[in-house]
Amino acid sequence: MTYEISDKFANVKAVQDFVQNLPIRFETEGELLFANGRNVLKTFVVQEGDPVLGRVVVKRFHARNTFQTLAYSTFFASKAKRAFRNGMALRQHGFGTPEPIAYVEEQQKGMLRYCYYLTSFTEAQSVRTELDINFNKPMAKAFAQFIAHLHQKGLVHHDLNFDNVLYTGDATKGYEISVIDINRLTIGAANQLTLADCKDDFVRWTDRKDLLRYVVEEYAKERGLDVQKTIDEVLQLKATHDRNWHRRKSFTKKIKNL
Repeated sequence: MTYEISDKFANVKAVQDFVQNLPIRFETEGELLFANGRNVLKTFVVQEGDPVLGRVVVKRFHARNTFQTLAYSTFFASKAKRAFRNGMALRQHGFGTPEPIAYVEEQQKGMLRYCYYLTSFTEAQSVRTELDINFNKPMAKAFAQFIAHLHQKGLVHHDLNFDNVLYTGDATKGYEISVIDINRLTIGAANQLTLADCKDDFVRWTDRKDLLRYVVEEYAKERGLDVQKTIDEVLQLKATHDRNWHRRKSFTKKIKNL
């Protein structure tokens, strides 16, 4: 087993003990939040009464297939390690994401079996209902500005579906946006990303054209871009993405029916 603990918690014995025994504890303890066959999310108490360690979240990742297992065991950083490093980078740049505490990689016969990403717990809620159903414009503007600031820092999330975008606050006090599932995030040169570089952060989270147009308009204003040109380009990127997605789904369906 290999692991890394953030500097803030590296000398906390409760964290050290928890991390060193995490694979065993994950099997028998914790409160289940989510499971989809590959990934499992649980909450634990690491240190009673501590504002961060009193309730933490652990996400356990499992590779989809043998190819992924081999890739993560040899050539690529595990999802947990990437999420840990990306979480540190996001917070260093001032962006909201649950506080990274540690990551753990569990190996068996030299191959990655499971990996775990440990963070603080958050009470923040998904933006899905407020944005995709209610079209909350103040929240949509905060979301647009969040994306713009990410891209200005050279950061692209690559999986901004509404379950991965959270909020706290309200229309009176203002909204604070944060993100989870950050293992796909990439870090490039600040202020050098094109819309094509950032396309994944526009095309995946809604099919509502009115919402997409509004968010892209506010995004363009925040970045000082030509508004109509930016809207047109993003809508084209969205149309291309949707067309390719439907083609892949159709092909997969045909293969399954053979």
